[in-house]
Amino acid sequence: MKPIVISISRRTDIPAFHSRWFYKRLEENFAEYRNPFNGKIHRVSLAPEDVRAFVFWTRNPAPLMANFGSLEERGTPFYFLYTINGYPPELERSNPSPDRAANTFRRLSGRIGAERVRWRYDPVVLTRETDSDFHKFNFERVARRLEGATKECIFSFMDLYGKVRRNMAALPRRFQPLEADLAERRELASELAGIGERYGIHLLACCEDDLTGAVAGKARCVDPELLGRIAPSKDKLPLRPSREECGCAASRDIGGYDTCPHGCVYCYANASPEAAIRRYRLSDPTLPMV
Repeated sequence: MKPIVISISRRTDIPAFHSRWFYKRLEENFAEYRNPFNGKIHRVSLAPEDVRAFVFWTRNPAPLMANFGSLEERGTPFYFLYTINGYPPELERSNPSPDRAANTFRRLSGRIGAERVRWRYDPVVLTRETDSDFHKFNFERVARRLEGATKECIFSFMDLYGKVRRNMAALPRRFQPLEADLAERRELASELAGIGERYGIHLLACCEDDLTGAVAGKARCVDPELLGRIAPSKDKLPLRPSREECGCAASRDIGGYDTCPHGCVYCYANASPEAAIRRYRLSDPTLPMV
């Protein structure tokens, strides 16, 4: 069997909340996850010879970094997709502050290199309170703090999935979502791209092919080119899009939905912030599945 890429995780923040679980999985060399569509449980090997690379998704890698030496000793290549949005608490209930997140980001980048830590400013949530002017100011505030610590920023505009629309409906009127037309989205994307370039950060659009030309290029979160550099192999990584316009390489995601208590109201991975907190409190780091 060819070594595979392990995604950790689009469905929950394992570095922030499940790092003990993850390190236990490394000790036992396997993890389990539930298929979100049919409920079937799958087992995947995490033995070094079976894993080509780890791709971490997080808003706070500090808990994982507390035991970083054991991860580095395994020799498995890895990189991070690190989200810093800096939204008001009505949208993000318990994320680290932008300043604290940027400090951790810089510490992580200093240890593993700027190429292996990509900033995600994602999703771009447009409301009366978080309008285009807010995003231009907010994006620059974070970009300034990350100058030299990353080379790329991945973004997309929020998709109003049913659960997202339902959760946001309970917010005050000033936080009700606004749907911008293509011209408005292209104008804002172009502004953010220009800001990013001033700080040496290229803005890439995730699943937003209609923004071609307004930004530096198309994002590939599970990036076959970066993986080819940090985990070279004669075997070419196949592409396996997770949705329309996605350019990601094939990977296996070992996370579980409704297990991240960050409390982001716009999150597609939780039925509600309250449901995620309840399930997180029941999680057991000794079990093979989050």
